[in-house]
Amino acid sequence: MKATHRLIDSVWTVEFNLNEKDNTAEILRYSRNDEEGYQKEYQLPKGWLKEDDDRTVTALVLNTNRGNNGAAKQYAVTNPKYIFSYGA
Repeated sequence: MKATHRLIDSVWTVEFNLNEKDNTAEILRYSRNDEEGYQKEYQLPKGWLKEDDDRTVTALVLNTNRGNNGAAKQYAVTNPKYIFSYGA
């Protein structure tokens, strides 16, 4: 699955696998160079990564309603890494 988050003029795309049973996510890739993320920005869920003070990813936050009114759901990351270690 994929989700996007726009920062200024870049679209960051996170690719992940979800485990709904235990509310966890495995991050597969995080990039601002994902062509599909740009093409389908408003069709994909809105998603972003939460980090700790050391920039290690701790959670994936997803909002399936692209508007600001939607309820976001948070998933604990099963493979925490430095934020830019998920590149392809």
